[in-house]
Amino acid sequence: MGNVPITTCNKVLGCDFGGVSEVFCHASRSIRYNEEDVQLALRVVYAPMEDASAEFLKMGQEVLIAGIKKVQGWDPLTWRQERVARQQVTGQTSQLWPSLSESRFGRAHRAWSVEILASDGRGGVRNLPGLLQVAHARKDRELDKVKGAVQEISTVANYARRFNHHVAELAGEDPDVPAIRVATTVACFVLDGVNPEIADAGDTLLLTLFDAKNLTKFVFEGAEDFLELPQAFFHFVLWSSGGKELVADLQGIQQERDLLLVDPVLLTTGDLDISELLSLATSTGTGSDFQTCNRKRFNLWHPRCAQLCQSFDPQRRGGNTRRACGVPLPNCGVGGG
Repeated sequence: MGNVPITTCNKVLGCDFGGVSEVFCHASRSIRYNEEDVQLALRVVYAPMEDASAEFLKMGQEVLIAGIKKVQGWDPLTWRQERVARQQVTGQTSQLWPSLSESRFGRAHRAWSVEILASDGRGGVRNLPGLLQVAHARKDRELDKVKGAVQEISTVANYARRFNHHVAELAGEDPDVPAIRVATTVACFVLDGVNPEIADAGDTLLLTLFDAKNLTKFVFEGAEDFLELPQAFFHFVLWSSGGKELVADLQGIQQERDLLLVDPVLLTTGDLDISELLSLATSTGTGSDFQTCNRKRFNLWHPRCAQLCQSFDPQRRGGNTRRACGVPLPNCGVGGG
């Protein structure tokens, strides 16, 4: 169909896209896209995360979504739901994998790489790379469900800020101390769209500022390469929450010294005794040593402690720590020795 100003396409964009404001409509006239490229008009309806980039995904902001495509390197995003689905089909369930009733761990969704067209606040439009996630089930596209997912991710980001502060204090004046960051995620209401296979008007979905060719699982099922920073953060969340919250499926990318996490899950473990949750299994036996499901999860997903863990939880024994931990630190353990 050729390139056309995005506001002139009578099928999808700008002033003809239902619910889009005139201000954004006129600003977007400066951008040219194939009319097939722009698929959705969205409004941000929940944005609790505090981040420098949040100026581009603020409450009430309208955005257009273009360039929707699958990225093979992002397949790990759906591994957790595939694992739960296989268990339901085969009947071979495992308490280690959170059930659909327990958390959103197994909630089926689809994920695409997208281009986000957002106002730059100066009368123009900025093009941002993003991750679009839409639940398979219509009931999971309701606002409360999607807001709950965003709040989970925001809570993990708050834990990350506390963890980074702890690591920075240990590192002293070292300017190159690594950090855990969480990609900014918001809930968006679909104002209009042209492809019901992706989403319909009235749906709510997740939109994340994210740009990468591949994703890595840092903490997932216990068989991942042991990297000290994400493993210590996993331990820190359970320790600092008093044993009531367990972060799961830490995935994302490494950016120089930092790790950027995307779509982590937070499990609420309830009023369980922290000494039990944090006790290290020293044998391969079964029975009373492994009665608590979350204790099993913790010990499987966190097979050993690194020196950094001992900086905030010195009572837990570390096992055999590998010093070549994969993430450059001032010292392996940041002040741990």
